[in-house]
Order: sequence, then structure tokens, then C-alpha cells
Amino acid sequence: MDKEQIISEVLIKCQAQGETVIVGGYIRNKLLGYDFKDVDLLTTCRPEELKTLFPQLNWTEQGLELGITRMTYRGIQFEFSSCFKEAFKDKLEKRDFTINQFYFDGHNLTSQSTGANDIELKLLKASDYLQNSTTECLKNSPQAFIRAFRFVSLYELKWDESLLTLFQNNRNSFNTVPDGRLQNEAYEILKGKNILRSIYYYEQVGLISTNPKLEEMQDVQIPLYTQNLAARLIYLSYLLGRQTVIEWLTLHHLSQKLIEEIQLYLPYLKTDNLKIHPKKLPFMTLLKRYQYQDDKEKIKDFLKNSR
Repeated sequence: MDKEQIISEVLIKCQAQGETVIVGGYIRNKLLGYDFKDVDLLTTCRPEELKTLFPQLNWTEQGLELGITRMTYRGIQFEFSSCFKEAFKDKLEKRDFTINQFYFDGHNLTSQSTGANDIELKLLKASDYLQNSTTECLKNSPQAFIRAFRFVSLYELKWDESLLTLFQNNRNSFNTVPDGRLQNEAYEILKGKNILRSIYYYEQVGLISTNPKLEEMQDVQIPLYTQNLAARLIYLSYLLGRQTVIEWLTLHHLSQKLIEEIQLYLPYLKTDNLKIHPKKLPFMTLLKRYQYQDDKEKIKDFLKNSR
């Protein structure tokens, strides 16, 4: 079975027991042209009913209190959000951004706001729920704040001006995001080609100091050559100056070791006169891939001169 058939099978099984629709990132990513990591479903089925349908279903105690259960089914990650029938419509409407305000019942794709137009414009815009109940929403779910930075980095989106103003006026909500979430989201943000635009919005919100280079470089994309994120941080420090990157790392409560690596390797990107220890050469070659934008001839010259 292909992925769509598997997802359809799970949806149909749930709909036989209660009202169920697909929501969230699966739809957003498909519309934006990206692959998906998991599938979120909103359902009136209780966790015990879902467990009968899918014995592999699991949950945490905290998750169960919120009606959240998860499973891996035929290689796909599913997350279920269970609610009472009376709360179903309300749950559908309480989405953070317009590009997340879609739901799919297996036949029809429904947009509850301007999501279709905003996806076409590649615009990240606050939903009416987020705009009208910001204090309550960001207090109960501060993850919306950090997700906005991740979406910009991973997808080719720009913030709507009203979203920027909203977060500028509520920047203190960023401090309520749990450390674990801050760290996990930071690593995801670092993987995005549009990381410079994401950091630009951190500056615009007022979470890090002003850096004129961000205004100039916000639309520059940085490919992900490997999963070694330390190399990207060092290259970002080369582009922006290490102070901006260190502020960003500190904001996300990331390891001091990353700051030490920036301080250790950044000088090697600023000059070619430093002798490179053979053990550092593989990592330095990766850094040079970033610096030379994967220009094979320049990298060959670097390796030749490093012998």
C-alpha cells in the first residue's frame, strides 16, 4: 500500500466509530509541495475506542489528559486528538496560522479562512483565533510562537505584517516555551534553507540584537550539505558575526559546546593562513563547502594547499 492508501485506511476506520478529519501539517506540507513527517487527526473517538481499532496505540499520562494518543501504523506516524462531539467544531477552528486551518474528511478539503490564498502567496499569517485570543493562546500553547520561526526556515514563507506586530507585542511569551521544545525546534530551524530569514524575524521581534547584515541577507538560502549542524552554525557566524549566532543559541538554551566550536573554528574561515591539523581537515572541508558554496574547484584548491 502507498502512503495515501494507508492514511485513508486509518481515517475510514476512525470515521466508522466517530466524526474524524485530518488536520494540521500533513495537509499544509502537501499544499506547499513538501513531504510530511506525520498525520494529525481530530476525532470524537475516545482513546479506548482507538486502542480497540489500533492495538499499537500509545500515550503518555500527560498526553492522555489532553486526549492525545499516537501510533506508528505501517510505517507512518499518526497522532490523534480526541474530543467530545460538542467541542469538535471549536477544536477545528482553534488553529494558530491560516495555512494550518484546513481539514480533510476523505472526500473534501475545506479551508476555514484565507489559507488557500496564503499558501499561494507563501505567507504566514495568524488565524483569527490567534489574533483575537493571543494572551490565552500563547499562554496555553506558546509553541505557536516558536513554530512561526520554524515554518519560515523550512518552507519558503514570509511573515504577514500583522503577525510580526502580534509577536512584537507579545515577545515575552517566548520565555514560556519549555526548554525541551526550544531546543528541539532550534535544531529543526537550523536544517532549513531559509535559516537567515528565520533569524531575521528573531531580530525583528526583538529577541536578539539588531544586525544590519540580516536585512541584507534575509533572502539568501543556505543548502544543508550534511546533518552536522555545528558546521552550519559556524558558517552562520562567518556570515553574520558570532555575536548574533551566540545570542540565538543562548535564547534556545543550547549547549555551550556549540559556542566553543564557533570560537574554535571561525578563525579558519576568516583567513587561509592558519595551519590545519590533519584531524580537523574533514570538518574544515565541510566548512569550506559552505564558504565556497560547494564550488568543487575551490574545495580542491583548499585541500591541495592544506597538505
